[in-house]
Amino acid sequence: MNKTAATHTANNSLVEKCLFQDESDWRLLNGDSDESKKTAEQSNHMLNEHLSSVLLSQNLILLFGSGASVAVGGPSMQALWDEAAASQESVFEEICKAVGHSEDNKDIEALLSRCQGMLEFAPAKAVIIKTFIDAVEGIIRDRCRNVDLWEKDKGIKQTWLDVITPHLLLLSRVVPRRQDLPRTRIFTTNYDLCIELAAKEKRMPILDGFDLITPRTFDGRWFDYDFVRRSKRDGAPDYLESVFHLYKLHGSVDWHRSPDGIVRNPDTKNPYLIYPRDEKFALSFEQPFLEMMSRFQMALREKDTALLLIGFGFNDHHLNQPIYHALATNPNFKLMVVDYSPEEKFGIGKPWEILYQLQRSGAPVDVIQMDFKHFPALLPTYAQARASNTQDRAAQLLKVLSTKS
Repeated sequence: MNKTAATHTANNSLVEKCLFQDESDWRLLNGDSDESKKTAEQSNHMLNEHLSSVLLSQNLILLFGSGASVAVGGPSMQALWDEAAASQESVFEEICKAVGHSEDNKDIEALLSRCQGMLEFAPAKAVIIKTFIDAVEGIIRDRCRNVDLWEKDKGIKQTWLDVITPHLLLLSRVVPRRQDLPRTRIFTTNYDLCIELAAKEKRMPILDGFDLITPRTFDGRWFDYDFVRRSKRDGAPDYLESVFHLYKLHGSVDWHRSPDGIVRNPDTKNPYLIYPRDEKFALSFEQPFLEMMSRFQMALREKDTALLLIGFGFNDHHLNQPIYHALATNPNFKLMVVDYSPEEKFGIGKPWEILYQLQRSGAPVDVIQMDFKHFPALLPTYAQARASNTQDRAAQLLKVLSTKS
């Protein structure tokens, strides 16, 4: 049995488990026997405490990776490769040979990177390579834009509202907070509009760096503004409920680059995106991506900060390094990682080796092996987290008093 298969039970359901800070053994979150059920119950109680601690942090940050979209039917890198190979069948083999990329290595990011690099060194093939790049990037754009078709493509009869159900529940848990706390900040590398659609459905205003004048144009100063309800009775600002910040680190399918700047245009044929290829690190230092990255780095340096990673594979070097640095240098920082298969990535010589070593050295890292579809239901509300925290402190105090007696 391979490693991927080993993480699933006989009925092909994911074995949900977690790994807490300062622990080396994974804890099961469900069980079959009475003994394993009791152990799983204890693990779930501890997980609830850790989740409550994250939600109660002064600064709450979320980072969505592609895994969050794939979990609800979005295109994976494998699916994009297959679709590119099928739609460009007449030239696909020729392109792979021209740029020196093996068809057995089904990595669409590596292929696009090679194609981009060959544009300057193979002028005889430049036209066909550029046409191929445009076609593949068009596939990525269309697949990320058409959220309503994600599950229908698999023969599942669901609406776009069904697709974003996990996002709806997640926002209802992480966005409402005490008014004296900073707004929840959500960063994402995904191009799709799942978060925006969920916010619209929940009637949650978004501060995304775009002004309020049509056409909406990007201006980083808008991240420093807020929404308040004007009150005639009291001169103090009454902050509007359920507002959050959204930072799209790699662009969005409704961003359009115009002579006047980056504007929001849901019908744009050429969305302004950092496509999956090697040069995305360099492009992240152009505006407005530089503004987004700067905000991300600054957020990780703040005191009492919790970062919740969802479906993020640690494949983006320019995002990994600020996270590792925060773990090593920010004493009030904590990290929680939610992924479908972290156990097989966690260890020496594995993709997440640096994170593994940091966790083993005592860094505040918790890892949860779980499908994103199921994770939001585990999150307590802010009120529940406060109540749970109060109860735990009361229990600890009673224990100390009883010991002294």
